[in-house]
Formats: sequence, structure tokens, C-alpha cells
Amino acid sequence: MKSIGSATLLSAAVIGLCACTITPAHVTVGAPAVVVWAPMAPPPPRVEVMPPPPSHDYFWVSGYWFWEGNQHRWVDGHWEHHREYEHWVPHRWDHDERGQWRLTGGYWHRD
Repeated sequence: MKSIGSATLLSAAVIGLCACTITPAHVTVGAPAVVVWAPMAPPPPRVEVMPPPPSHDYFWVSGYWFWEGNQHRWVDGHWEHHREYEHWVPHRWDHDERGQWRLTGGYWHRD
């Protein structure tokens, strides 16, 4: 069995990446959340059917639209375990004066 040289693998990877035409979201990481910029508003939130919680000390974190590539992608909601002395701040889209849309990522806030 022939082994493929690392130069051949590297060349294939570079060619594969050059074929991609994805426009990445502008992401700013900062406390307390990740911020994503999008050129258009997200669609209305989807109606989600919540499965039963794993136990009584869990709560539902709603799904949200995330900007990825050149489109919004839905991220499903999920159950989160309650955290002592913290509360969940949900994801939120805001429109700014430049016509851009900003997603502030959900995060845990210390009480």
C-alpha cells in the first residue's frame, strides 16, 4: 500500500480551501458574550417543541438564528441545568445605525 506524501495532502487541502467562497461572520469575542454581525435581519424565531426535561432542576434555553456563511442557520433550543447564583441571558438580535444586525450570544450572568 502506497503512503501519500505530506506535500500531496497539503496541496489537496489548499486546493479544497481555495474552492470555498464562504463569507465568514464578523465575530467579536468579549465578556460576557460572543457578538456576530450580519447584513440582514434574522427570520422570525421557529416554534420549538420542548422534549421533557432531564430533571426538575433544568430549564429550557430557546433556539435562535445564527449567521453562518451567507445565511441564517437555526440553532435548536436545549435544556440547561440551573446554575447557582447565575441566570441565563438569552441570545438577542439588535439592529444598529449602520444597517447591520448584531447577535449577542447567550451567556450566564452572575447574580
